Amino acid sequence: METNIYAISYKLRRELQRKILFCLGIFFLFFIVVSLILNFIIFPVANKSDSMSPDIPAGSFEFVTPLLKNPGRGDVVLLRNYKTAKRSVFSKFCGTFASFVSFGKWQPFSEHDLGTRPVLRRVVGLPGDTIYIDRYVVFIKPANQNHFLTEFEITNAKYNAKILVPPSNWDVDFGAKASISQITLSSDEYFVLGDDRLSSSDSRIWGPVKHSSIIGECLFLYFPFNKFRLF
Repeated sequence: METNIYAISYKLRRELQRKILFCLGIFFLFFIVVSLILNFIIFPVANKSDSMSPDIPAGSFEFVTPLLKNPGRGDVVLLRNYKTAKRSVFSKFCGTFASFVSFGKWQPFSEHDLGTRPVLRRVVGLPGDTIYIDRYVVFIKPANQNHFLTEFEITNAKYNAKILVPPSNWDVDFGAKASISQITLSSDEYFVLGDDRLSSSDSRIWGPVKHSSIIGECLFLYFPFNKFRLF
């Protein structure tokens, strides 16, 4: 005798199918909403280098918003590298789904090469600024100003930069540039630096970055939890 009620009742079988479809629909609707949020409002970024230490250590995760693309002095931004490869719609979808279900810890199809993936850097110079660096110390003269000040005298942002006084026999041409001549930023240019000034690849090597290179602004570091901080 048949004991499976769904095998003998068409009505109950249809109700079960509707419940399954409803649950799947809710899940995919939730996924689509979260995907839209992660792509257009806020999304996680994994920092894999020490260029922004000590405040943003390697292995940390930050939330970035693409809604803010006009950073202030001292803000941390995510920059698009000009070598970043184009991704297909399918790979973007799969990457978003994997990032969603793993809370940003697994991001397949992303750019794994540190030379091509987007990077976090701190905005030091704004459009119109005149800047020079002398033995790792940054001097800035804003537009329409007459005097140079150091970056920490001119910004209200609180951050720590790894700036060591090199010994007298230190080769200032080794690693990141210790000094650069005066440059004046155009109306759509920003001067960005890593917080680890001795080894970071930044505007000392690339030159100023265009406004179009800014993907978004970093809001806060959320992992590791003991390193949580707002930017």
